Amino acid sequence: MGATVEWDQATKTVTAMRGTDIVKMTVGNSVMTKNGEKITLDVPPQVVNDRTLVPARAVAESFGADVKWDGSTRTVIITLDDTI
Repeated sequence: MGATVEWDQATKTVTAMRGTDIVKMTVGNSVMTKNGEKITLDVPPQVVNDRTLVPARAVAESFGADVKWDGSTRTVIITLDDTI
């Protein structure tokens, strides 16, 4: 999606920046922030096999993307306007 992503090991926080938008998520916390505004997540970020997994829909929509689910193929389709 063209975002810059940073990881803070001490706080287990992911910060993603795209254009003027800043999204922050902390492992195990069901609340993320977008430009300082709190947003409740369906599921919190988690660490699996030394990888930090974040909710794709929440991140994509935070950066203005359209997210659709194709149940027949079990595929997430993310469409992003790249005018930033």
